[in-house]
This record gives sequence, C-alpha cells and structure tokens, in this order.
Amino acid sequence: MRAINNQVERTVKRRISFLPVIFLIAGLFILPAWSQAAVIGKGQAKIFNDNDGSARDQALRNALRDAVKQGVGVILDSNTIVKNWTVIQDEVYSSARGFVKEYKVLKDEKVGDTWFIEIEAEVATDQIKDKLGELQILHKKMGNKRLMIIYNPENPEALPADHSAVRSAMTSIPTLFNQSGFRIFDQRSLGYISDKVSQTGSGKEAWMKIADEQQVDILTEFELLSSKKSPFSNATFSAAKITLRMKTYDVSTGRLISNVQSDQKQMTNAKAGSYDWDNALAKASSKSGEAAATDTINNIVEYYKSVGDIGNSYLIIFKDFTENETDIILDILENLEGYQSLSELQTTPNLLKIEYFSTISKSRLRRKIRLAVKPHKINLSSKEISGNRFIFVKQ
Repeated sequence: MRAINNQVERTVKRRISFLPVIFLIAGLFILPAWSQAAVIGKGQAKIFNDNDGSARDQALRNALRDAVKQGVGVILDSNTIVKNWTVIQDEVYSSARGFVKEYKVLKDEKVGDTWFIEIEAEVATDQIKDKLGELQILHKKMGNKRLMIIYNPENPEALPADHSAVRSAMTSIPTLFNQSGFRIFDQRSLGYISDKVSQTGSGKEAWMKIADEQQVDILTEFELLSSKKSPFSNATFSAAKITLRMKTYDVSTGRLISNVQSDQKQMTNAKAGSYDWDNALAKASSKSGEAAATDTINNIVEYYKSVGDIGNSYLIIFKDFTENETDIILDILENLEGYQSLSELQTTPNLLKIEYFSTISKSRLRRKIRLAVKPHKINLSSKEISGNRFIFVKQ
C-alpha cells in the first residue's frame, strides 16, 4: 500500500515538475519583441432561467480565456502546450483576466438562448512569463507546499457559503496561491470534507485534524462581511463593500502564520436590483481575495525563512540506469531526510536529470543517496561538479 501511495504522490509531483520544462522550452520560443500580443478573443455562454447577466459574465470570461490562449501561443509552440496542458491550464488559463492588460468589446449580443461576446485584447505575455517565474522562485524556497483553502466564518454576520461573493473569492484566492507555487488541495473535495468536519467537530481544530490527515502543509481559512444596500438612498451610485479576513496556519505545528484583512468596494447603481448588487459584491470579493492572498503569500514566505525551511536546490544527473532502476531512485529521493521536492527536467533512455530541493548539505545528500540505493542492488559512483551539481553513473 505504501508503494502505491508513493507512486500516486510521485505522479502528482511529476505533473507539477513539468513547470521547469516550460521555462526551458519557453526560452527557445520567446519572441523578444512581443511584450504584449493583440488578439481577438471570442466567448459564448448559454442563458439559463432567463439570467442574461450571468450568461454575459460567463461569455466575457470565456472570451478573455480565449485571448490568453492565443497569447500563450506567442510564447510556446503547440506541442509544448499540449504536453504541459495541465500546468498551463491551472497556472494561466484559470486566471485569464489577470493577463489581459486591456480590451475593447467588438460584439456583445444575445442570439436565441446564447450570449456572444467578441473582444480585441492586449495580452501581457511578459506578465505570463513573470508569473511563471514567481512560481519557480517560491517552488525553490518552500518545497512546493500543499495548501487547503476553506470558508470558515466565525462572525455570525458573515455571508453564507453559497453566496456569489464567497464563490468569487474561492476562485480568486486559489488562483493567486497556485501562481505562486503552492499545490492547492482539490476544492471539489471540500464538500465531502465539510460533511466529515461537521460530524467530528467544528472550528479550526477539526479542520486542522482533517488537513493533517490529508497531508496538507498549510491551512488557510477566511470569512466575508458585506455592506447592506440602503433602500432609501437618493444618490446616483452606491458602493458595495466587502471585508475579507484571512488566517493561515502551519498544520504540523498549529502555529498562526498570517492574519490579514482586506477591504474592497465596487461601485454600482444606487437603485440596483438584488442580482446587480450581489454581482457588485462578488467583484469586490474577488479584489479582496487577491489582495489578501498576496499579503498572505508574503507572510508565508517570511515564516518559512524564519524557521529555516528554505532548503537548497541541486541539479542531479543519473546516467546509464534502467527504467526500473530510475523509478526506484526517484522513490528513494522522495523519502530521504531533508527532502522538499523534485522536478524531472529530462527523462530519456539512460539519462535522468532532476532539480532536487533538500534542507541538507551537498556532501550529506551524496552519501545518503549512495547508501540508500545499495539495498536495492544499485551500485553507483558520483562525480562532483562546481556548485550544487553532481552526476551519478552506474557501476
């Protein structure tokens, strides 16, 4: 069973390890003259229950996503995009709006039961590269920590979990963490987890126990408070205000890592109906989520600096090993003392090149690798290279 779990975990990590490959190949396909790309993005959405506003919003999101897809095509070739689809989708396409510098609506119309939008957009391709760069930096610093995000309100006046503003925050917050190198616990599983928490207890302690069982490193909880729409206002516009409070904990110690608050507002018509008012709250919530997540990420980085959990980055090359021996070596590396994470930079017959993050020194790491493979009847010799690099060859 442990072998199966290790294999599953390694599969997940391999998906994340595609990222350095993206950087490597992106360097080959970047067009220096393109810091922005002008593209046409098209989006559409079905109209359900005569809710034109919701359909239009979704059509616009789809148009923005389509524009960003074309922007990514300026940086990477199609084969690279297909090969690294999961990473690109999670790290770029899921937050398309953030990579569109500006856009102009060319078509905005309802046809039958479908809303169509077409935009001319300036996609910040340089910003896409910068975001991926930030991801790599934090990946090195913290070993790609696994993080769970929950809506766990303490204030009785907080918005209910099914409010559109909460759903909006639950989109913007994971996006920022994801872009910064954290592995986000599958949000779709939180419904089941919430039921389990309600059966075993309530509050932070129950969630911390669940997070530990799910091998989560960091638990982030937040709540939303909103302003009330005044029915007697004579003003032309009104501000929908959101207060987002976010706390973050180190699951292994229970220590509070970060406690931040973000207050944002979205202007809307003073006589707006309930749908438009909730939509304004959702937009304010999205901005609050982004601001709070940004501050929290900085606090998390500082915390791991203070506790010394930064580690070292090593480039390790293994030559002339069989595929089975390579799998054994990878499993061993992931279970060594001081291990934080690894990324497979190149895997070809007889050659494995990895980027390895560990808290221990180079000399200790080399000795531990040689000792750990011996029970598996794998004999190797090592050759040191300047810096944090070395090569292992089969004897």
